[in-house]
Amino acid sequence: MQSTSKFIQKNFLNLVVLCLLIALLLKSCKSTPSGDVQVKVIRDTTWIIKDSTIYSKPQLIKTIPIDVSRDTIINHYIPDTNYSRLLAQYQEVVGRFLATNLYSDSVRIDTIGYVKVTDTVSQNQLLKRGYRINVKYPIITETIIKPAPKVRQLYAGGQVSGVAGSPVNGINAGLLYKTKKDYIIGANAGFDRDGNIIYGVQSYWKIKLKK
Repeated sequence: MQSTSKFIQKNFLNLVVLCLLIALLLKSCKSTPSGDVQVKVIRDTTWIIKDSTIYSKPQLIKTIPIDVSRDTIINHYIPDTNYSRLLAQYQEVVGRFLATNLYSDSVRIDTIGYVKVTDTVSQNQLLKRGYRINVKYPIITETIIKPAPKVRQLYAGGQVSGVAGSPVNGINAGLLYKTKKDYIIGANAGFDRDGNIIYGVQSYWKIKLKK
């Protein structure tokens, strides 16, 4: 034991330098880069389906009358001088005038669906219009999850040490300071069983382990 103690006292400075070199070697080879920040992006797509029918009555904005004296009338509509044929002409015009005509057309909207339009026409008027809507479109929600910002931390604690045959051989207390780059330095002080004061400093680097 005395020879070991004398060896440590004689080579104390060399041992400290050796420990620092080992710590620096571990830091340069395996330490986690301070800029290695993982940002997680989650994208979720929800498909919205709209299937509905809407009815409306278009508004008349202008009426353009025909000028019989100036416009050319198709011979079929010139009044016949014969009463029976004139009556047949009248009934035919009335039938066409009062008839209800339905017009339907659909408009495709790219690849998301279509809109079907149905018009009801009678007595030279657009009575109503219906829209049949059937579309499906996506809503993409993007969530960005950033890690919590790193902060400086300070720890306080103590240590109880022992040797073979003596469960409690020394007691000390110390502080550990952690930087934003996960670098830890510390200092401690205490006393051993014989009442001798002991103290020390520590330095730690974060080691990146393989998953």
